[in-house]
Amino acid sequence: MSDYKLLEPIKVGNRVLRNRIVLPPMETRLNMPNGDVTREMIDYYAERAGGGAAALIVENTFIDDKESRSSLISSGLYSDHLIAGKNLLAEAIQDGGALAILQLSHGGRQAIEAATGLQPVAPSAIACKVIGRMPRALEIDEIEVIEDAFADAAERAQKAGFDGVEIHGAHGYLIFSFLSPYSNIREDSYGGSVENRARFARNILRKVRKRVGEDFIVGFRISGTDFIPGGFSLDMACETVPMLEKYIDYIHVSGGIYETSSFGSIVPLYGPMGGLIEHAAAVKKCAQIPVIAVGSLDVPLGEKALRDGKADIVALGRAMIADPDIANKIEQGREEDIRPCFRGHEGCLSRFPAGCTIRCEVNPACGREREYKMQKAAEPKRVLIAGGGLAGMEAARVASLMGHDVTLMEKSDTLGGHIIEGSVPKFKDKVSELLVWLKVQLSKSDVQIRMSSEVTKETIESISPDALIVAVGSEYQSYGIEGADNAVFADEALLSPESLGKNVVVVGGGLIGAETALMLSQQYGKKVVILEQMGDILTGHESGCKESLVHYLNESDVKIMCGYKVDNIESNSVVCSNRESQTCLNTDSVVLANGLFAKRDAAAQLSGLVDKTIEIGDCVSAGRIYDCFHDAWKAARKI
Repeated sequence: MSDYKLLEPIKVGNRVLRNRIVLPPMETRLNMPNGDVTREMIDYYAERAGGGAAALIVENTFIDDKESRSSLISSGLYSDHLIAGKNLLAEAIQDGGALAILQLSHGGRQAIEAATGLQPVAPSAIACKVIGRMPRALEIDEIEVIEDAFADAAERAQKAGFDGVEIHGAHGYLIFSFLSPYSNIREDSYGGSVENRARFARNILRKVRKRVGEDFIVGFRISGTDFIPGGFSLDMACETVPMLEKYIDYIHVSGGIYETSSFGSIVPLYGPMGGLIEHAAAVKKCAQIPVIAVGSLDVPLGEKALRDGKADIVALGRAMIADPDIANKIEQGREEDIRPCFRGHEGCLSRFPAGCTIRCEVNPACGREREYKMQKAAEPKRVLIAGGGLAGMEAARVASLMGHDVTLMEKSDTLGGHIIEGSVPKFKDKVSELLVWLKVQLSKSDVQIRMSSEVTKETIESISPDALIVAVGSEYQSYGIEGADNAVFADEALLSPESLGKNVVVVGGGLIGAETALMLSQQYGKKVVILEQMGDILTGHESGCKESLVHYLNESDVKIMCGYKVDNIESNSVVCSNRESQTCLNTDSVVLANGLFAKRDAAAQLSGLVDKTIEIGDCVSAGRIYDCFHDAWKAARKI
């Protein structure tokens, strides 16, 4: 067994966890619209239980048929009719060797209108700025009914065979909105002092514990802070936790609310990893029960948090969406095989507002574990792949695992395509790790890799493949900008930033342009202006990533000029115009980052040379890492 503190058992309540790795609650949208389970939901959790985690904390589950449901597609346990389905889920988790814990929640002021159609309720009539709906302040008799509803739901979870429940007192939902003076301005026994604001949580926990007994795990999740000036502080959290301890077996320390989630509970790749560890450490100093740390953690950060005594248990969330087998792999000494999550949010969060099921950028099997279960092909084929970018590499890896005879040919002398320059910024170190992971997996496979080799009619005739996967990628384009010869493309800027002058204009405010601008300013101290023709930058990108990236661009003093078309690029200036006037910007260097163009001509040259030809990735449409991985899996499954 590997020498990891993460793998040490720990007692929680009257139960023993097989190690110190847990899956935190994350909404999968895999349940039925009424909150009941589906086969896909059961498979998702069963896969992660079988991956070696000690406990799975099943996602945000609403507790009544009134205002408690927070999102469009949420898990529910508001009725005895839902016990049978939840029992199937609990059994599947336990069959994988993990404890099954169900998180119980009330959406409060953060419940969206489509969830219930009812006016949201809260301690005070203060609207969440993200949801934008004015809640109704609860009367005391209504508060007591909700307290009882939590106890009812906990009892149903126990009847369904769960090992415990976690009461959701974090992230701005109803319980936390009572805890925070930002959302609770009541003047009765449920407002005012820290003790009064904790009354709702304390009453819920007391009623839950009385209903389920001492042998059933009861945990509590809290935001160490809401990251709001004048809101809930870490000192308040440390004052609150001892008031709750007599009723609970562990405390799970997260952070933020909807209005600050990109800087607290769900930090994208542009923000730091492990930013909530110190919050767990502060709570641990005042707690007498195990403390769970969470928040952009991976194996090294989690291990260090345990060894430094800052937490007792580590929750790996997005990391375990990307790779369900993390615990097994570290126990087997296979750390290099752990597929890294780079917190890009495509799939896991981007699909949330519409209520669409969870997906993952780098793990296409997420949410369809049964359908995408890796199996050997009944009839192995000879497969040729043209292009060694992410799409081509992943297609080669998956096709090889399926038992096909795979040859990968890459025209250049390096694997990775545009991710080579795309992983250069320090804030994209996990993307760099993803490329390393892919190379390691290919090195362990039977894939034949031919570098500096282009797929032509002659090579196809010599290999005689049964299937051809075309993944020739994309290229930067100037799109007819006059004077483009006076500029460099984003790849050159990213790979050779020292070649640029002090003052830089970046043309294009999409993801490539914004990330390039941030790196040049943040890491190299350059004075950067972004010119974007549209009315906003990062159009169409996941809202949390956009919010975070814009925040750091502003923090780095990057000037953003939207609504400007580039008319001409000269040796030391850029002439641009909006609807009202023309402007000349003096600059030392200009970077063209106004998009990638699919290599349709290169792909077309290979069309028809093999009966079974599948085009994937950027050569179809220059897009995202998500598309590269998902296209690759679809292609491998079609062979």
